Amino acid sequence: MKKFLYKTLTFITISISLICVSFIFTNFLINKNAKFKLGKVNNVIFGHSHSECAFNDSLINNFKNLSQSRQSYFYSYQKIKKVLLQNNDIENVFIEFTNNQINEVMNEWIWDDLSISSRSIYLPFLDKTDVNLLLNKNSKSFITGSSKSFRNNLINLLLFDYNYTDKMGGYHWLNRFKTDSLITTLVKDTLVFHEKKHPLSNKNIEYLEKIVTFCKDKNVNIYFVRSPQHIYTNARKNEKIFIKIKNEKFKNIILLDFNDFPLDNNEFGDFEHLNYRGAKKFSLWFDELLKNGLLSKNNKNKFIFNEMNKVRTHNNAYK
Repeated sequence: MKKFLYKTLTFITISISLICVSFIFTNFLINKNAKFKLGKVNNVIFGHSHSECAFNDSLINNFKNLSQSRQSYFYSYQKIKKVLLQNNDIENVFIEFTNNQINEVMNEWIWDDLSISSRSIYLPFLDKTDVNLLLNKNSKSFITGSSKSFRNNLINLLLFDYNYTDKMGGYHWLNRFKTDSLITTLVKDTLVFHEKKHPLSNKNIEYLEKIVTFCKDKNVNIYFVRSPQHIYTNARKNEKIFIKIKNEKFKNIILLDFNDFPLDNNEFGDFEHLNYRGAKKFSLWFDELLKNGLLSKNNKNKFIFNEMNKVRTHNNAYK
């Protein structure tokens, strides 16, 4: 009986060791060979669904949208590291920085079951600190996600498929028109912003700091961007703490604030996302801003404010 148990334990130990070695080795090969080439692009934006739906990069010259829905800064950081290391033409990195990204819910976007599973393609690029974070917060899903990543990595290795360029996200053509129906369901007093305390995601903010540091180390210009949001959105209830965090932790980073870009209700998919109509209008306008030297202006937000007023004047002239 003892001999049987010894053999069984030895077999299990060897099997687990082989699995671990195989997992580490495939991650090493993927990390070494993964391709994140974008071509000759100087401007890139990263973020979650706000920028994913707002910036139609087919309408913006020399610009690539690599945003992805429900993506925290934890996973954007992994992507940014690989993209900047493999694309020396990139001069400017734009990071979506908006109200909900400081909220506690962003913790779920890092380590809940859905996030770990849907972002398993990034597991080969995690460092020791990143791995420990996921293991400590959700070890079960990390193991499940690692298994999924291992299977996909094996397939990619067998097919010599190392291209991640088309797996990183991109502009989302949103065909949705919910804004008018959302407005009709609102009670009048819900339209007033009541500032209150919101628990923060310190971990998401920490990884934004890592992104900033990495971009600076690579001598790449970094700008924060806030995409347009509808005037009735509840997302801005944390505006005071949002601005406080910006000023305290990222005071040297310019926030290009497009929050109040004038759009009609039928150009929003909902209160926080532009549909394809709004994205077209906003993207063409943003393209003109870049062509007119936005990034070289001394007071960039004053320039943005003045240009938005021109859009309002034009819109009012045709009403």
